[in-house]
Amino acid sequence: MSDLVSIPADAPTQGMEPNGWIVVGVPTNFFATASAHARSGPLLGAAAEVRFTPVGFRWDYGDGTSRTSASGGASWAALNLPEFSETSTSHVFEQPGTVSIGLVASYAAEYRFAGGEWRAVQGLVLVPTTPIIAIADRADTVLVAESCSINPSGPGC
Repeated sequence: MSDLVSIPADAPTQGMEPNGWIVVGVPTNFFATASAHARSGPLLGAAAEVRFTPVGFRWDYGDGTSRTSASGGASWAALNLPEFSETSTSHVFEQPGTVSIGLVASYAAEYRFAGGEWRAVQGLVLVPTTPIIAIADRADTVLVAESCSINPSGPGC
């Protein structure tokens, strides 16, 4: 596993909704995108190719809680859900403040030399991302462009 350090896996992209802010007491959606990819470089002193396949995501929400998921989740729009809906990767923050949300993607790795057979690497490759810094605060009211009778799928409807 230590030889893989010279051939790093790509970091996933991550996002949150709402972007950069959190309403205390309602779900905040987090999602990440990572795909299988191969990289070339020296391994055990020879030219090799390493294939990385994402197998898990671990969010550290910055409030003492974390969640591990096999899926990176998706945006509310991609899930066809209204804003502030609960998702498999959402989190409800209970206290106001500034939080640093970290994400670590887990990849299974395989390697091969000179186009030969792929061989599995024991263990997982963990790739952290740059944390998202967000502000959590309470909201008593939410201003929206349209009422729920006009837009039943709008925020808070």
